[in-house]
Amino acid sequence: MRIVARREWTPRGGHVIDWVADEHTVAAATIAAAGEPHPVGPSFLQRDHITAVAATRASGRTHRAYTCAAVTVAGTLDEPRMTLALNGFLRDHHGLRSTFRTSGNEITRHVVDAQDIALRAHHRDIADHEIAGHVDMRLSSEAVFDSFPGVIFGAIVRDDSFDLYFGIDHAFGDGSSQVTGLAEILARYGGRDVPVAGSHIDYVAAEFAAATRVGSSSPELDEWVEALRPTGGRLPAFALDLGLDDGEPQPVRIRRAQLADADDAEAIAHAASAAGTGFTAAVYAALAVTDRHLSGRDSYCTATVLSTRSAEHTSSQGWYCTFAPVAFDVRGAEVIDVLADAANGLARARRLARTPAHAALGHLIAARRLDPAVLASPQMVSYLDFRWFPGQRELADAVLFTGEGRTRNASLWISRDHDGLWIATQCPDNPIARESVTRYFDTLRATLATMVTSPMSARACAAPALGIGA
Repeated sequence: MRIVARREWTPRGGHVIDWVADEHTVAAATIAAAGEPHPVGPSFLQRDHITAVAATRASGRTHRAYTCAAVTVAGTLDEPRMTLALNGFLRDHHGLRSTFRTSGNEITRHVVDAQDIALRAHHRDIADHEIAGHVDMRLSSEAVFDSFPGVIFGAIVRDDSFDLYFGIDHAFGDGSSQVTGLAEILARYGGRDVPVAGSHIDYVAAEFAAATRVGSSSPELDEWVEALRPTGGRLPAFALDLGLDDGEPQPVRIRRAQLADADDAEAIAHAASAAGTGFTAAVYAALAVTDRHLSGRDSYCTATVLSTRSAEHTSSQGWYCTFAPVAFDVRGAEVIDVLADAANGLARARRLARTPAHAALGHLIAARRLDPAVLASPQMVSYLDFRWFPGQRELADAVLFTGEGRTRNASLWISRDHDGLWIATQCPDNPIARESVTRYFDTLRATLATMVTSPMSARACAAPALGIGA
């Protein structure tokens, strides 16, 4: 599994099949949307997302706030079996049966009964060179929060193989959900039993309950303030110039690169373990050293995306994420020098992630303890290790991509798979930003390489990894 730009997904031509809601499902969704709303509304993240998508629509811009996962499957497509798999998948995930409606500032959730859902295969004659445009059209017009379903399924079929894709409005899932969802669909298609536990709607209800327990004197608020103190209560922007005009968002360009091959990634893991930390700490330590080299900052701060999935929700579909600040001093020019501080910064971020970020920030901003700008297009970093996801054999060559809208930052998606360590970003599409991102990637790659050649790494490679630390 690899995070790529949409333009990098280039399936071979073939016969196109779209799975779409049948007439009964469309009617049931219309009735549900006109009826009483579900008592559990959108999550905090869903509300932010839906508000932004609605604003995009009102401005006349194309909806790009979606994600999509795709994989090539060997063999002839069994259409009835795939239809059965997709119907079971959609019916069994409570969150995916939701549709949302907006009225002014109010956003309500409406849920379609599982028994009222049926997808049918719709065959299309589309020229090979127009298939990518067709998928783009479906993602921007069908994978939307107030469509039903707000997810799309499709295949490009050939005699010896087919490409399966699964796209969602971001309101209905995150990157992890896309990977586990694709794995589940293939498992169902293969006739394997797939137990589904946990409802995203129940998760949202629990999140709301947790938010009510946060008060103006909650200790985690002090930790937020302390984490952001070196930056004056704000999250810093990307380390290099992104060529923005008056800070206004620009159309994005997704850039990606490999930071380390599989052997070097393992050497980095061994070196981090020998230092008493873990691979994730090594990644953030390398980011901090890179930032210091490029910007001169002697403290590092970013917002990190953290999973909030509990064991109960491992196989659920939904947006199981929060964000928290990762902040620590950069007391050295080598990754090894910064590992312990990076591990401590990550530990604090994970501790803060137990409290809904929106609840904490609401209290802090109301009390003027944090700058409201902390919410405005923050610099974000996420890290995913795809090696631990289900369906590794079937998803080895799968891809994950997002819509390309507008941005004023260059958030980083870092991922590890069996081929090594990778980085991707959505940055403004201008020459200055392109040069800055290239320079940043090159510097980060060189920074990580010092762990491979360091004496610490050499000693660690001779011993088994300890597997401790962040």
